[in-house]
Amino acid sequence: MWKVEQDGNQVRLSDRGRTISYQVEGLELPQLSDHSFAVWHTLPTAMLAGRDIEIDGPVDPVVIANGEKLARVWSMWSPGVLQPVKIHASKVVAPQRGKRSVLAFYSGGVDSTFHLMASPKEDLPSRALTIHGMDYKPDNDRNFLALVKKTEPLLKHFGIERVTIKSDVAQYGKATILHGFTLAGCASLLSDVFGTVQIAADYTWEQDMMSWPWGTNHVTNRYFAGSDWSLKTVTSDFSRTEKIEAIAANKMACDAISFCTDSKSRPANCGRCQKCVRTKLMFLIATDQIPPIFTDNSYQPSMLGRIDLAKRKERAFFADIYMQAVARDREQHVPGLGAKLRRVDVSPRHRIKRFLGLG
Repeated sequence: MWKVEQDGNQVRLSDRGRTISYQVEGLELPQLSDHSFAVWHTLPTAMLAGRDIEIDGPVDPVVIANGEKLARVWSMWSPGVLQPVKIHASKVVAPQRGKRSVLAFYSGGVDSTFHLMASPKEDLPSRALTIHGMDYKPDNDRNFLALVKKTEPLLKHFGIERVTIKSDVAQYGKATILHGFTLAGCASLLSDVFGTVQIAADYTWEQDMMSWPWGTNHVTNRYFAGSDWSLKTVTSDFSRTEKIEAIAANKMACDAISFCTDSKSRPANCGRCQKCVRTKLMFLIATDQIPPIFTDNSYQPSMLGRIDLAKRKERAFFADIYMQAVARDREQHVPGLGAKLRRVDVSPRHRIKRFLGLG
């Protein structure tokens, strides 16, 4: 049975030798009245093991229903790998906490940066949540603090204070499916303070159909909710290339973004990894130039050869890049991309195995 222990801003979730720790900074965490966050952070491993979840503490009945629904959805998508489970709690009670502030996830990436830029002033969140334990391992304080320093001017520009949660929850489960559950659980941990948590969409609705399955998507995000708390997906109507166009016009935002997948380079953008190459290309298609935000700012069309278009994520992004290039008459930056996209086998038969790293 999972138990929650709290000492001020430090929280510990444990069960039979397994522990997940949390350190909250940027606000004073009240004594937790709702332990529903434990559902989201234990569900991925429970689905993999086919083991029901038991929580020693108060859990929202809506979270229980939504968690079991998510388990059924994922087991339907991956039969024989993920299984439906039941969720039990020593106390099932719907929280009644009244109106609370709005929180937004902010990683410094393109999606979360564009969300702040695109939001009307009256719709801006009161706080921004940055997770330490996903892109940056919990013991990598140096690089995470560098990210905070790099992105702080933009948050101050919008008058938004930062909250951070350091957690080792990513040690459990596959990163691809764990992504959405990790975010939802960290946000739910703060549900006594924030009633709505905004998450910027990775893809448009149309791209979701290409990138499926992915840990955060328009189908499953809506189930990350309780009686008086919910995750709200925003900026779904803009592709990442369109977001890049807006960011490129704002030097402060452009200087702040960090998206590199090279752990040794972050929070700088190396300019050589697949994500950096893809983002360079988005800048070229959107603005016809690459801003000096990469360690290696060069680009040659031959770099497209590094991209595996059989990967659902890459195909979703590059299909949009190609269509944007055609619409803007900038196909010279992506020679042969249209033909490469047409040759890719997008049949779903191996998607789930690739997604879970099983083949």
